[in-house]
Amino acid sequence: MKHINGFQKIKRVGQILKILSKHGFDEVVSRSNLDRILPDSFLFWNNHARKVFEEDFNVRVRLAIEELGPTFIKLGQLLSNRPDIIPKDLQEELIKLQDEVALEGIDIRKRLADELEVDLDEHFISIDEVPIASASIAQVYRATLKNGKEVVLKVKREEIDEVIQADLDFIKDLVKLLQRKYEVVYKMNLYQIVLSFESSLLNELSFTNEINNIERFRRNFKENKDVYVPKVYRKYSTDTLICMEYIDGVKVNDLEGFKRYGLYPKSVLQNVLDLYLEQVLMHGFFHADPHPGNVFVNHRGQIVFIDFGAMGFMIPEDRKIIEAMVLDFLANDAKSLIKNIKKLSVAHHIEDERRLERDAYEIFEMIKQNALDDIDISVMLQKLNIVLQSNHILLPDFVYLLLRGVSILEGTGRQLDADLNVPESIEPFAKKIAAEKFSSEYILGQLKEKAKFAKDVLTEVPLDLLTILEKVKEDKITVNHKMQDFDNLQLILHRMGNKFLLSILAMTFGVGASILAHGRVGYLIWGIPVLSWFGFIMSFILCFALLSHLYKSK
Repeated sequence: MKHINGFQKIKRVGQILKILSKHGFDEVVSRSNLDRILPDSFLFWNNHARKVFEEDFNVRVRLAIEELGPTFIKLGQLLSNRPDIIPKDLQEELIKLQDEVALEGIDIRKRLADELEVDLDEHFISIDEVPIASASIAQVYRATLKNGKEVVLKVKREEIDEVIQADLDFIKDLVKLLQRKYEVVYKMNLYQIVLSFESSLLNELSFTNEINNIERFRRNFKENKDVYVPKVYRKYSTDTLICMEYIDGVKVNDLEGFKRYGLYPKSVLQNVLDLYLEQVLMHGFFHADPHPGNVFVNHRGQIVFIDFGAMGFMIPEDRKIIEAMVLDFLANDAKSLIKNIKKLSVAHHIEDERRLERDAYEIFEMIKQNALDDIDISVMLQKLNIVLQSNHILLPDFVYLLLRGVSILEGTGRQLDADLNVPESIEPFAKKIAAEKFSSEYILGQLKEKAKFAKDVLTEVPLDLLTILEKVKEDKITVNHKMQDFDNLQLILHRMGNKFLLSILAMTFGVGASILAHGRVGYLIWGIPVLSWFGFIMSFILCFALLSHLYKSK
């Protein structure tokens, strides 16, 4: 990404304000106090804009966003999936941004020749000059390789990197200004959300990153016959160009297309939900923009995801917490849900936990008792936002990507099956996850993790204590507090240390014995190895000593 200098930023701000004025949003320009940086031609645009008032307000918003460019188009697409933030009429208009983006005149043959540095006639039978799709960052063209394979060429728009960086800088500066002026904006953690949006958008700009995402997605689903991942031709791909297999299918909300293929909408929807849950709960790597333009169904009924620029990623620990939260949701366990929200959050300040529990139960009942068509999603999301903001709960970036994906799928669900009950539809998959938690492989894995933790504690704690003692010996630690009854405190610490050591040793012998018992290695007595018997006996003796210690302390 190239560095954007101050002059370029000011120039871009001028362009933004000029476009707003052109589409009749003069009040925005005047309140910004930035109209003084516009050139004299601003008055021309201002007068020329009068006729735009004949257009509907929501249409003018969409047209302004389209003209503002890719960054604002992406932001508009994000808002189109947030009925809790914007009015329904505006939301319906912004949904058109998913597909209806103005074409850019690209000489596709010259662009390919420059990028690939090959004689195109030796590698391609044909290359369509007119794109079949136009998105905010790239345009897509059909072509045919010399081997007869039909492909699509995703080509990045010219100078898109510089434009997006300038827009992101403008948006961040604006949010900083709003946070200083308005406390409500500060409490919304809006700057953190903008940073998340920036990170996601910059990832989309790297087509090398997208190619790697496609390959990883394919590896995750290599054993699943319900999903199909298009092949990428790396030979004809660069950081600004992707050549991939052409998909002959219909959009996931194309009911007429399902009829031609002999597919049932409810079955397709259930398949999409299961695959999305698998991405989130099993892989920790999920599609962050699954709108109908990015999810297709082929004639075999397989789900085909495309456009892997925006992907969500979770570390294993976060995935386990999300997994637990899904089970809490199905069990209507508000207390456990709140506990897991605390674990997951970057920051939180919950003043009234009982009230938070009641809010959670209200959302549980709202979803559980109604079909999808009867749920007012805008009311539910608005309530969820209020709950998060009132408790100053800031969640990691991937959660907002996940909420965005879920919100998009909810819109698709309404089109395919208005009677869908969300808890009932995800319950079978959740039961599968819960069953895996009781499998011998999972339990053995958990025991290994606990044994490793115990080993790390036994290894690291003495070293840490030795480091502290060395610092004390070298007179590098100064204690400023006066300590009374030091002898009593020393005795208490000594007893605590003994109990802690007994606990660690008992756990270590018990875990080690369990692992050996599962492996059935060596001489067996009643089906259990001798070493396991020794470990269990030692663990029992140490536990008995610990209980005796605790009883005497009492």
